[in-house]
Amino acid sequence: MATNPTRGSGPPPDDRDVEAPLTAWRYKATNALTVVGAVVYLPSITLWLAGHGPPVAWPIRALALVTYLTTVAGAVMRRVDHRARVGALLGAGYLLSLLAGRAFPQGPFLRSLPLPLSVLALVLIGPRAGRIATVVGVIVLMCGPFLRTVPGVGQVVAIAPAPALAKSGLLLTQGFALAATLVGVMVLLERFHLNLLHALAAESRSATELSNEMTRRRRLEREIARIADEERRRLGQDIHDGVCQLLTGALLRCQAMERRLDRGAALAPSDLSELSSVLEEGIDEAHAVAKGLCPLEPEPGALVQALRTLAKRTSGPVDVLCEFITSGDTAVTDPSTADHLYRIAQEAVSNAVRHAKAGRITLELRGCEDALVLRVQDNGVGLSSDIPPGGMGLGTMAYRAQAMGGDIRVERAPVGGTRAICRVPRVTHAQTRERQRHSVEGNDGA
Repeated sequence: MATNPTRGSGPPPDDRDVEAPLTAWRYKATNALTVVGAVVYLPSITLWLAGHGPPVAWPIRALALVTYLTTVAGAVMRRVDHRARVGALLGAGYLLSLLAGRAFPQGPFLRSLPLPLSVLALVLIGPRAGRIATVVGVIVLMCGPFLRTVPGVGQVVAIAPAPALAKSGLLLTQGFALAATLVGVMVLLERFHLNLLHALAAESRSATELSNEMTRRRRLEREIARIADEERRRLGQDIHDGVCQLLTGALLRCQAMERRLDRGAALAPSDLSELSSVLEEGIDEAHAVAKGLCPLEPEPGALVQALRTLAKRTSGPVDVLCEFITSGDTAVTDPSTADHLYRIAQEAVSNAVRHAKAGRITLELRGCEDALVLRVQDNGVGLSSDIPPGGMGLGTMAYRAQAMGGDIRVERAPVGGTRAICRVPRVTHAQTRERQRHSVEGNDGA
């Protein structure tokens, strides 16, 4: 399924392959952040608590110490969920910004502290936490300057008397500007975060699909190698039982005639005719073996003839009837396409005879204007629910169909049995070679 990498709205994709490494990264980033914070702020907090900083009331000192100890606890307690540690650090930071920032109105650092805190919530916890932190940050930025007007608060945190109205207006203007900056930055960061998650999810899916495809191809390569070994063994058996036996018979006849000549006996014409008959039978047998190895001639109409021969050979047993039907323009100019189609038909017919126990098989090749359609249908037991759809026989058929740029569908026939339909687009020989070249280059690049 295609994913739009520019999409910035909506929830992030629910992909465990993305969420797991992202959570692991957030855990490590939280550990690093708390350790760095504990080390970097140690001199400042030490000097402040020792009285070398600006004079403030004890509640502010206690709050600063709690914030620092929260950072230290986050660095030490690594078994605690990183979201809880970050949440505690954010809470202490917002409270420090709200109270201590009012105690030092001349210092811009504590006033702008909600901005980096909101970014940390988005990065270390997630978009939802980032939105909540943004709302809290806006409240702190807007309400903080007027905290001095709350009765009793100024005495507790040692806030100086309220400045003039112009000063309050300036603080309000600064609050609006900082809040707008915070919202704008967080919206952009959240959209970037979602785009990044979508891209990671798409990359993860692509990597998984590529891994599955490579695994499937390796299985197919092993299956093709196994089939090739079986074909070689079958060829050796056919040559041994057929051609070799006939040649052995011819050799024995020649040796018998040689012994007769050694005894001075004459040879009759029938002796030579019998030898000639055995040799002719051996030639026919060798021709049949060679035909099995390469059933297709390099001619446009060779596929039709090969399929007709396949149907005739399949109908050899008395309990199987294989019928071949052809219609339309079935000429195939590309030998590779013809070979793939023949092997698909051969596999489908073999499955119908061996596994489906079919008594009748229909083998049809139909030529359309833009495609060739091969259909193999039988009246056997049909597809079993116990057989997975990714079986190796079906897998090699699908692999061959994909190599031709086509597709294959294996399903239950409406009248019972199994039906395999392979549809291949018509392409020229040059187009086929170009497609194969791009396929090889793509595999090399991968």
